[in-house]
Amino acid sequence: MNTVCHIEIQTLDLDASETFYKGVFGWTFKAFMPTMRVFGVGDTHVGGLMLVDQIQAGRSPSVWLQVASIEETLARVEAFGGKVVSGKSEVPGTGWSADFEDPEGNYVGIVEFA
Repeated sequence: MNTVCHIEIQTLDLDASETFYKGVFGWTFKAFMPTMRVFGVGDTHVGGLMLVDQIQAGRSPSVWLQVASIEETLARVEAFGGKVVSGKSEVPGTGWSADFEDPEGNYVGIVEFA
């Protein structure tokens, strides 16, 4: 718990990004949802390519941490001077996610698996 569980890379073109990362690192890909393809090394999940309309400066790539409770984690984020970017939202078939900025403005995502 409280460890890195996912790295997300924003892309304007899923096919081109998949070709690039498969060629450079030998990663394997599979569709997760229409706007995301997850990647890994063998059967080990590493992260995902997320299709976006515009790459958000300072938000890609992003690191996602697995937590026991999103609500409790976001409360601690605020108590220690961080800022909630988006509250708890459902990720179908996975659990819930949220994201925040630390006091220095670094973007971090959190996941609570179902």
